Amino acid sequence: MPTYAQLRAERWWDREIVTPAMDWLGDELCRRTGRPRTAAGTKGDNAHLCGAHRSQEWILRSRYCTDRDYRVQPGLTADQLRWVSGFDFTPGSAGQMIAQSRRLMAAMKLGRLDEVLEFYGNVDGDRAVDGWDNLRDRAARSDRSHLWHWHLSIDRRYCDKRDLMERILATALGDAAVREDEMSEQAESQINSLFDGMFHGGNSMGRSVDPDGSGERTTSNSVVAKLDYLLARLDAVERRLAQPVQATLDPATIAAALPAELVDRIVDELAARLRQDR
Repeated sequence: MPTYAQLRAERWWDREIVTPAMDWLGDELCRRTGRPRTAAGTKGDNAHLCGAHRSQEWILRSRYCTDRDYRVQPGLTADQLRWVSGFDFTPGSAGQMIAQSRRLMAAMKLGRLDEVLEFYGNVDGDRAVDGWDNLRDRAARSDRSHLWHWHLSIDRRYCDKRDLMERILATALGDAAVREDEMSEQAESQINSLFDGMFHGGNSMGRSVDPDGSGERTTSNSVVAKLDYLLARLDAVERRLAQPVQATLDPATIAAALPAELVDRIVDELAARLRQDR
């Protein structure tokens, strides 16, 4: 790893520019979340020797660059060549890291941050980094430092766009302008709950039943299991009622084939009619 003295000995290091728009994004994120200004970063330290935290000019000209292709774009102006395009933010808590990562990932997938080339963060609190590559429209992975801070690589042509930074801020913090994403997450959670109740059951799904009454299947309180149980009982009643009435089939046998609740209703109805005839 080169020293800062070695890096500054080259003219390209001090020519790197963090645009006012990206500086504003760091200021506002830290102000709105109560985080120290050091929680947001753009220009990389001496461990960042390629990629978005370096200017493209530095990537192409510095002897210390380790990858001259990663995050290099064609057709940039002289100013854009000098812009640092990487942005990092450390939310400071697992809950905020997950919430902000989810919002940014959702916005990327929905095409609401097309000026952002890639995102890395942690959307579920596990030990694997989650990411999205907008150029290839697919999931991406990175190093484990992104378990506690999220990263954006911004298209170098848009690093000076204040409206983009405002959109990133609103997305990360869940402002009203992007609440639709949060509603989508809520709807997704509700759909998952309905799916679990339908096919797997749960604590709020009532008593468990033997789906087909055979004793061979595991009891369950899912909606599907209860429907199977109900249909099996109805099929049994239908089979009994469909049997030919023979001389040996006395009223007691017929009554035994009927559910107790149905028998009670029949008795009540007959009793009511007898009372009316008197």
